[in-house]
Amino acid sequence: MRTRVLAFAFLSLSAPSVFSAAATSASFAAAFAAPSAAETEAWRARRQQDLLSDTGWLTVSGLVFLRPGPNSVGSDRDNDVVLPASAPKHAGRLVREGSAVTFEPDARVPALLNGAPIATPIALKGQDRLSYGTVTFHLHESGERIGIRIRDVNSELRRTFKGLRWFPVKDAWAIEARFVPYESPRQITVANVLGDYEKLTLPGDVVFQVNGQQVRLQAARAGSRLWFIFSDAGGGRETYKIRFLYADAPSPDGRVTLDFNRAYNPPCAYNPFTTCPVPPPQNRLSIAVPAGERIYRGH
Repeated sequence: MRTRVLAFAFLSLSAPSVFSAAATSASFAAAFAAPSAAETEAWRARRQQDLLSDTGWLTVSGLVFLRPGPNSVGSDRDNDVVLPASAPKHAGRLVREGSAVTFEPDARVPALLNGAPIATPIALKGQDRLSYGTVTFHLHESGERIGIRIRDVNSELRRTFKGLRWFPVKDAWAIEARFVPYESPRQITVANVLGDYEKLTLPGDVVFQVNGQQVRLQAARAGSRLWFIFSDAGGGRETYKIRFLYADAPSPDGRVTLDFNRAYNPPCAYNPFTTCPVPPPQNRLSIAVPAGERIYRGH
């Protein structure tokens, strides 16, 4: 079974000094101060703006997995890959051979590839974007499956979005934790919401206290930051069943600030055409975390 490796440029965290052994304690004290309530509210507002932007998750309007061989494309319902109504009824074919996909455009319909007109078959790369007016589509992998992700800036999800809901900002949910690195990074396999599998590389745990109870979260590395996929006891009621949280890299002595006021929902909380990893078992918390983003009630 082939699984998709989430690409976050993981680095070894075998020692906290990896991040910046030369940094002064004063600079780290400033870096690890929790943001003010006003800063967090501004961050929340930017998050909603990003969701509603022309490239935000609310523009994703379809996800279709390709079968081997030719797959017809267009807005007519008889196509294998059905595009939004504003696209041509019959736009061409996507031909899958193993992991390779070629787009064969209908010569009667003008198409753009990365903004430039095309009229002949072309092998698609992961970064390629095909477009017809406000509709774009591109390759997307979920586990071992190859699909087409469709975007439309005029999507119904974007037009009818009800807005994000948040718990009030509370200082008590900006928690200082301790990073505990593994002897060597661990690779685990997690399912996503579609039942496909993805690999995560984990450099260590963070350990902290909530109401006197010790909690451990497994951390992944995202660039220079730590990334947490978690759920809590309020999942399905007050909070969504999957939430994400990022934290700055640990200080040289292993301190990490977890600001749960900035915990947020992944795109699958609003959009059924997105794929999100499920929290690893250790990160399915038995405690409630009434902080950060609430469950979306717009459906």
